Amino acid sequence: MSFAPAVARPWRDAWPPVAQPDDGHAWVTGNCWLYCRREGVRVLWVGSVRTPGATGDLYACGPCVAELDHMVCVQSHARDAPAGTETGKEAKARNNSGSKSEACEHRQIEKRDGKTHCRTCERQLYL
Repeated sequence: MSFAPAVARPWRDAWPPVAQPDDGHAWVTGNCWLYCRREGVRVLWVGSVRTPGATGDLYACGPCVAELDHMVCVQSHARDAPAGTETGKEAKARNNSGSKSEACEHRQIEKRDGKTHCRTCERQLYL
């Protein structure tokens, strides 16, 4: 049994909307465990996490869920693209999405148009 790659499926670009506070999901007030690390914000359980010493529940706020969704979407599209069709911009996005073994640590940041960006990889950071 074989399946057509996602690029050939019409629903591929119909990515479901990202979870937003008060959208019917089980949002609670707590700490965001992802990128922003804010405390006392509306968060959603996004899964379990396992480290060498323990397991735990991973919660994320709306902006961090959106960033995670974006990274997964970029990785999915890059992985499913036919070989040799990736543009330079798509390759950069794939590498910035975590598919590369050396992830950017966002050590130098700058403000652009009121938003925070990493100077190295140029990604917008949600702080």
